[in-house]
Parts: sequence; C-alpha cells; structure tokens
Amino acid sequence: MEFTKLIVEKKEGYVVAAINHPPANAMAQGVLLDLNALLDQCLEDDEVRAIVITGNGPKLFSAGADITEFANLQAGGKPQINGVDVYFKIEKYPKPIIAAIQGGAFGGGLELAMACHIRYMSASAQVGLPEVKLAILPGWGGTQRLPRIVGKAKALEMMLTGDFIGAEEALQWGLVTKVFPREEVLAEAEKFAARLAKGAPIAMKAILRAANEGLELTVEEGIKIEQEGSAACFASEDAREGSMAFLQKRPAVFKGK
Repeated sequence: MEFTKLIVEKKEGYVVAAINHPPANAMAQGVLLDLNALLDQCLEDDEVRAIVITGNGPKLFSAGADITEFANLQAGGKPQINGVDVYFKIEKYPKPIIAAIQGGAFGGGLELAMACHIRYMSASAQVGLPEVKLAILPGWGGTQRLPRIVGKAKALEMMLTGDFIGAEEALQWGLVTKVFPREEVLAEAEKFAARLAKGAPIAMKAILRAANEGLELTVEEGIKIEQEGSAACFASEDAREGSMAFLQKRPAVFKGK
C-alpha cells in the first residue's frame, strides 16, 4: 500500500512509520487516513508484531491538528476521518505501538503519542497541549488520557496554561517512558520494537487488552478479562514452546499460534 503522508519502512518483525507532512507534520486528514490504513494493513500482516510511529525530520514529531483545515470545519464541513477514532484504534491495537518523539509534540501530536502504548522522547524536545491559547480544548482525547497518565493536577496545569514541558519533566511525571539524545530516540525505539517482535504475540495481545480495558473497570471485572486472556495463552502452541524452551535452556521461537 502506498502512503502520501507517511514514510513507511517494514523491517524484520516491525514497521516504522514517520509522519511526513511538512513543514510541521500537522495531523491533517491525509495523515490520519494514512495512519488508519497502516493500522488495518499491519493487523492483517502476521510478520508485523510491533509498530514505531515517529515524525520525519529532527524538529517536530507533530505540531498538532492542521489549522488550515479548521476553517472548513468551522464552516460546517465534516472530516473524512476523525482523529478521536484513529487514536482509539491505536490505543486498543492488539500489537504494541511505540511513539518515538524525536522532536516537539504539541496538541494533536501529543494526543497521538499518548494513545501509543510506549513513549520514548528526545532530551531536547518539548511537549504540550496549547489548545487553550486558541480558545479551544484538546479534542482528540487529551483531556482524558493526560490525567490518567500524569494525574489530574499536573494535567490541568498543562491544559489550562497551554505551557510546554521538557523531556526530564515529562519523564518524572510518567508521560514518557525513557529519554534519549535526539539522534538516538528512533534507534532505541526500533531496538525495543525488535525485541517485542520476538515475543509471544498471543500473550502480548492479551496483556494489552487486559491493561487497556481493565483500567476502566473494577478490579474484579478486569481480572475476568485477564482470565480470558490467560485461558487463550495456555491453549496456544506458543505457551508450549515457551515451556519447552525454558526447560531446554534455549531461546523460544514464538509463532503466534
């Protein structure tokens, strides 16, 4: 499949997708459509076990929603695809998705990163939700995901002021998982994706589902989802392979069956 707003490279076990919409990698309709198509394609491809999303160029992961498209929406136009839907799809995706934030991530760009399962960030980058400065609010899940990640008070501080924060603060708040020098962020994200690609797909799918859905439920309800995943894992060939590899003291080879 050809993409107009993404640079997509398939590697051994994983895919790297770079947002390519200069000058700011804004989350325009074309970017969202490409991301949605990529997710559908990778879901059907058993060779792809993880996805890395980054921005093309050193300065910006994504500056957020495409302001040039606002006029059409304010005039009553309807988008072809909604960022909320794409971000939900990422969050609930059954394969791990890693955001490699090599440059600034603002507004819809940070909302995209927050929908990803893991976030690596450049030490020189900044992130923020500045929508309030345009008299609007983060409308692609930011008001809901940010408080769940960093806590209500810190999230409100960011959203009510629209101020940006740096990598060290983002790391301390738990907004990102790890921080690296800018030139190492993508390589480290790919290294992690390659490691996950060698893991057990059925087990990872079950873990992602239990963690995502369980957070919105009671512990008892979440454990029911966990037990469903556990049953699926124990019935798999991968579980038998994992046990045999452990006993034979060799690396396991998981086939997702």
